[in-house]
Amino acid sequence: MKIKSLLLGSAAALVAVSGARAADAVIIPEPEMVEYVRVCDAAGAGYFYIPGSETCLKISGWARFQISHWSDDGGMDGADSDWGITDEDAAKMGFSSTGQFALSSWTDSEIGPIETYLEFETPGGSDVDLDVVKLSFAGLTMGYFGGFLDNGINGETDSNGLTNKFHSIQYSGTAGAISFGASIDAYDGLVWDSEDGAKFGATGQLGFTSGAIAATVTGFYDFGASGGGVVGRISADVGMGTLQARGTWAENNVNMYTGSATSPDDGGALHWVAEVSYAAAVSDKLTVTPGFSYRSWYNTGDGDPEDTMWKAGVTLDYALAANLAVKASVQYWDFDDGNTGDPENATGWSNFLRFQASF
Repeated sequence: MKIKSLLLGSAAALVAVSGARAADAVIIPEPEMVEYVRVCDAAGAGYFYIPGSETCLKISGWARFQISHWSDDGGMDGADSDWGITDEDAAKMGFSSTGQFALSSWTDSEIGPIETYLEFETPGGSDVDLDVVKLSFAGLTMGYFGGFLDNGINGETDSNGLTNKFHSIQYSGTAGAISFGASIDAYDGLVWDSEDGAKFGATGQLGFTSGAIAATVTGFYDFGASGGGVVGRISADVGMGTLQARGTWAENNVNMYTGSATSPDDGGALHWVAEVSYAAAVSDKLTVTPGFSYRSWYNTGDGDPEDTMWKAGVTLDYALAANLAVKASVQYWDFDDGNTGDPENATGWSNFLRFQASF
C-alpha cells in the first residue's frame, strides 16, 4: 500500500511540474511601439516630423468664396483686371470660388536648412495649377515664384500691374539692418536662343529696416527687350496702424516686366505709378484700409498727352472666427484717355465681398 501511494504521489507531482512548465512556455507578445507625430519647432509653427525621417512638413491652404461687382460707364476698348476695368459699357456681378493648397518642407543639413514649397491653386471648376514651386538653401532660391517685385502695399487699391512671377534663380541676404538680393528671371523658361539672343531679365533689391520703419528699392531690366525700371516702397508704423507707400517708374518700353501693365485703352507702355495706403487696426478683429493710387502711361502718338488713371477706395478686413476672415473692398476709378482725336474717358467701380477659411 505504501508503494502504491508513493507511486501515485510521484505521478501527481510529475503532472503538476509538467503543467507548470507548459504554462511558463506561453509567451504573450508585447504591443509594438507607436511613433507619434513630433512637432518640429526648429522649422516654425505648423511643422511636424514625417514619421521615420528627419524632414519636417507643413500643410496649409485656404478656401475662398467671393461676390464681385464691376462697372464701366465709358465703353473702354479692352478689359484689364489689374486696373479693375471691364470690357464694355455695363455693370456686372458674379460669384467665384478659389482654393489653395500648399506643402512646405524643412530639412536640417550640413549646409544649413533645405526648404521646399509647392503651392497649388485653382478657380472652382477649373484645372489645378502648380502656381508656385521653389527650393531654398544657403541664401539661394530657385523655381517659379514671386520675386522682389511681388511687394504690394496694404489694401486693395494698389496695383502697378508689373509681372512679378518668373522662373528664377535668386540670392538674398542680410547684414544687420541692411537686406540685399539679386535674381535672374526667365518669363517662359527660355533664357537664350540663337535667333533672338537674350530672353531673360534681372532684378536687384536693397532694403533697410530700423524699428517701425522699413524701405526697399528694387530695380528690374529685360536684356532681350532692353528696357527696365525701378520700384521704391516704404512702410512705417504710425498711430493705430501702418502707413505704406510705393512708387514705380519704367522706361518707354514694353518688356517681360511691364507687358501686363500697358494702358487699357491703347496699349501704351507704363510710365509711373504712385500709391499710398493706411491700415488702421480699429480693433483686434477689424482693420480698415483706405488707399489711393495714380498711374500714367506713355502716349502712343506724337504730341498726345499720356493716358492717366486715378483710383481711390477702402478695404475692410474682419476676423469673423478663428481661421475665418471676411474682406470687403470698394474701389472707384477714373480713366483719362490722352488720345485727343478719339477720347475714351471712363469711370467705374470694382468691388467685392470675400469669405476665406484658412488652415
